[in-house]
Amino acid sequence: MATLWILRGDHEAPGWNELRKAYDEKKVEIIHLDAKVWAIIDAEEEPTAYKDLTASRPADGMYIDPNGTPLYLVGGNIVTSAEEVIEGLGQEARDMMGKTGDAGTVLERLGKVY
Repeated sequence: MATLWILRGDHEAPGWNELRKAYDEKKVEIIHLDAKVWAIIDAEEEPTAYKDLTASRPADGMYIDPNGTPLYLVGGNIVTSAEEVIEGLGQEARDMMGKTGDAGTVLERLGKVY
């Protein structure tokens, strides 16, 4: 895996069609997608070729696609659980986890669900 990037743009941005074409041609790997909001892709360099889409490194948190499938990220890496995200977020998140006992609730309260 190279580097994870998140692409964002308006739903009607032409870059979404360009991204889809690049994916179909196996030029880019889409890791997780909410087509109306964002796409997380794996790329060596910052993806700048998609018109009206902006690229940045994704924040730590839980990304949920339209099917309800979560993707957990910490430090630009995919992890397997919300609890691992909590650990990566630090003491405030761990303290909140101790109070609530539910990692999903903690991530929501910290604004880390996308």
